[in-house]
Amino acid sequence: MRLQTEINAWLDLPEKQFSRNAVLDGHQIACDCSGLISLLCDRLTVPKPYGLESPRAVHYFAILQEIGSNHISQLKPWNLLAWRKDNVPKTGDSGHVLLVAGEPERVDDTTYRLSVIDATRAHNGLARREIRLHTNLKGHLIGVQLQLSKTKVKRTSIYHTPLLSKRYCLGCGLPLKLCLCKQVQVSGFDSSIVILRHPDERRKTLSTVSLIKQRYPGILVKEGEVFNPIRRPNLALVFPDFDSDIDFSGNKRIAYEPTALDSQPELTTPVMLDATWRKSKRMLHDNDWLRELPLISIAPQSTSNYLLRKVPGPNSLSTVEAFALLQEDLDLQKLLTLFMQKQIEVMGKDIYESNYRDFINYTPQ
Repeated sequence: MRLQTEINAWLDLPEKQFSRNAVLDGHQIACDCSGLISLLCDRLTVPKPYGLESPRAVHYFAILQEIGSNHISQLKPWNLLAWRKDNVPKTGDSGHVLLVAGEPERVDDTTYRLSVIDATRAHNGLARREIRLHTNLKGHLIGVQLQLSKTKVKRTSIYHTPLLSKRYCLGCGLPLKLCLCKQVQVSGFDSSIVILRHPDERRKTLSTVSLIKQRYPGILVKEGEVFNPIRRPNLALVFPDFDSDIDFSGNKRIAYEPTALDSQPELTTPVMLDATWRKSKRMLHDNDWLRELPLISIAPQSTSNYLLRKVPGPNSLSTVEAFALLQEDLDLQKLLTLFMQKQIEVMGKDIYESNYRDFINYTPQ
């Protein structure tokens, strides 16, 4: 296997050191965790996340969150494994990414030993070593002990996937047959928006969070049904207030202006729910703190262009459409249109017309 051959050759190099700037030659390898994976991608001609020349750990996590697994039973040798910080600094560590080097070995019901290959400051660069992974009783990864010399366990979301995938593109996080690499450029600034996603939405071919990440790869996406309050300033809920099942009569209404994250200290943090209409309302019922937030209302200018999913009404938008409207991002709206066109081409126009003709957002092709 070429991946194993390459990594073993690098481990045998006489000089190894930790560096934010990746360097590889016949005598040395100098890199950090993300630099190591980027070197592997270059050597194996694997696309790097979102077309970035030097992606950080948070960008590898963003891809793995879309196409990977968070279950211990699916963890295999030569998978990539990553986690991220919720609040990413401009420089330095944004999380961690590593290469799995062996099968997980069970220590107890919720703890596993794992051989890994990564590059850390503590080990002066590239090294093969051991970490501990922690799971809940259902086997989902919930924490990691990165340095065995320390007892600290970092509680965080963790995802993994094969570096050499036969189904998904590591560059855009979409199925290979729907790859959108080189179709859109990463936005010039990050967004303060936070997305809370229902677990059923992840890895759906029609999930649009993957499209959002094409433009905003550092966007914070949390997955679950019940969430602890987010530690961000001035939270506000993006949710239509015309639904009679939920009483928003006491909520303050605010306007939102898209602004670069570092341009003002007291910027608004919009919170969006990514789920079906029914599950979104359930998430609100299960998270009291969300229902108490000020509301950001958006006014759709047209019926949803999410052509392959039934919308509840003419004012309903998909997550990516609401996001693009808040960010005033025309490029993201165009990306959704392209994505829908590719989906319909794969499906076949006749099947689309037959199955979706009765939808209020049906558009003849």
